Amino acid sequence: MTGADKNRALDRNETEWVEMSRAAAHLTDTQLTDLLRRLRERRDRAQRMIRTRTRQASREGQANIDTGAREKKAQLAEAIQRAADEQKRRRASTSATRNLRAAVERKAEQTHDGIPDNRTAHTDPADTPNDKIAPSGALHAEGMRAAISRSTGDR
Repeated sequence: MTGADKNRALDRNETEWVEMSRAAAHLTDTQLTDLLRRLRERRDRAQRMIRTRTRQASREGQANIDTGAREKKAQLAEAIQRAADEQKRRRASTSATRNLRAAVERKAEQTHDGIPDNRTAHTDPADTPNDKIAPSGALHAEGMRAAISRSTGDR
């Protein structure tokens, strides 16, 4: 298909948007987002049109040869892919740069006060968190007595 035949599938606005997607590097972020929205709407519209015509043709027992709408959808899909790749490239480069700068700043601000020279584990036994409770396993001694005093009072 020649360039003139390809342009026949698209209307004037769609042709302009496809050309804008080829020069997506020169668009602002807002323009790029708006362009992607418009292209997706038109591609979805073409897709619905293809499905409707295919259903109608199958009901009537005819072959559906709708090359114009399929060509339109293909061109819009390519334009969407170009614009989405540009948007992805921008997001990746800005977020990576931003994250790198933030990490460098955090590292520069970090002080090394209070960090031990060795990183060995604490080897002393753990302290009992509450000395007033009964030790483990003392169910019929202090532990039971505490439970009885809470529930019914002293016996």
